[in-house]
Amino acid sequence: MTVISRRIIAPSLGKSDAALGLAKQLVEQAQQAGVKTRLCKVIMGVDAGQLEMFARFENFQAGTTGFLKMAGSAPVASARAQLESGAVDSISGPYVYRTVFGEPTQQPVMVQRQYQVSRANLQAAIALLPEARAVFGPDTGMTATIPVFAPEMDHLVITYYLNSLEDLGKTLDENAMSPAFQAVVVKAAQYGTLMSARVLVVV
Repeated sequence: MTVISRRIIAPSLGKSDAALGLAKQLVEQAQQAGVKTRLCKVIMGVDAGQLEMFARFENFQAGTTGFLKMAGSAPVASARAQLESGAVDSISGPYVYRTVFGEPTQQPVMVQRQYQVSRANLQAAIALLPEARAVFGPDTGMTATIPVFAPEMDHLVITYYLNSLEDLGKTLDENAMSPAFQAVVVKAAQYGTLMSARVLVVV
């Protein structure tokens, strides 16, 4: 299991570049505080244009330790204050999730599909994931996470990790559109509803 925290950064209108530069400084300070962090930008789908800061921990104890490190770091606080000084409309989170399938990779492109799944159907939905994973080659990573502390507690987030946007296009054509994957999608519809899809890149 991996614990993932997520902070959502919404840039102010006309200040996307400034927000990106300051958000990178915040991530750098978090990394110097000892927290494994990376910054992503949503480039397609829901929340396009939004920045998201993800931190990864081995377990919940490591997660709370990392939270305290960031909260107690003066450089982190300073970087956040600069980011909030007018370059962004809002910063929300951290929201916390845990993996229930697979482990995150360091690949720089991510496709996320978010399903609304009741707890009664969650285990059945998770049981389909190996079948979905088998459709993709070894160069595509895959995880599934569920919320622990988040606004929407009935969601299952499936993330596919790719090496580049070129790989994304090829994977969509060769794998995601394949009869085998579409068959899994039909089965999944028995247990949940696809609510959103998006593409993020590490920046």
